[in-house]
Amino acid sequence: MEFEGRIAVVTGGASGIGAACVRELEQRGATAVSWDVGGEPNIACDVSDPASIDAALRETIDRFGQPSILVASAGVGGPVAPIHEFPVDGWDRVVSVNLRGVFLSIRAVAASMVEAGLDGALVAISSVNGRIADPGQVAYSSTKAALYHLCRVAALDLGRYGIRVNGIGPGPTSTPMLRTLVETEGYVDEVKSVTPLGRLGTPELVAQSVANVIASDWITGQEIMVDGGSSLATARGAKRIAKMIEMERPR
Repeated sequence: MEFEGRIAVVTGGASGIGAACVRELEQRGATAVSWDVGGEPNIACDVSDPASIDAALRETIDRFGQPSILVASAGVGGPVAPIHEFPVDGWDRVVSVNLRGVFLSIRAVAASMVEAGLDGALVAISSVNGRIADPGQVAYSSTKAALYHLCRVAALDLGRYGIRVNGIGPGPTSTPMLRTLVETEGYVDEVKSVTPLGRLGTPELVAQSVANVIASDWITGQEIMVDGGSSLATARGAKRIAKMIEMERPR
């Protein structure tokens, strides 16, 4: 798929992975329109609110044109607590943004594309946590896992209109959401030690993968890990990788 002349909506596009996707899509020739609740987006939008999405879509069409690309990147981390202590309002907030928000975004943009007779590509930013589990992350991990199946069903529903839908699963990535962990002593070294490619992800690396999937006309309904291989091994296997790397270092 060519990007030139396409209008792309990027939710959560004012920072982190979303902002990197805006830059990448524009470099490839698309007009990228950022929706966000904070920062300096092109259009203010709360993806958990259908009225806000409808208003943002109308404004996008009026100011920029009909979108035929969507990157649903808006998301929140939420509380970290064991399930028996996890706050219900924290669960509701994470679900409302990470799952409901993606559903509402895909629903609105896809409906406008079908009405306009446009093909295109929709990408949901999930997480490696949608495939593997971390303690204390019941809401975040559950919503990210659900996104993959949402993409599969959407791909089946929308394929006959020439609309492809895929999920991208970043591994640990240096974004504002992860800033506290990244600044924690030893965290980056630990990630590197259990990642086959040996480094922390960046928003630019994820954005590159998003654009590549959008460009590929024969990929739909897939979950694609963009994590340097960190999801390839179990926790036990990851420790073995770290040990092997340590053994191979020059003395």
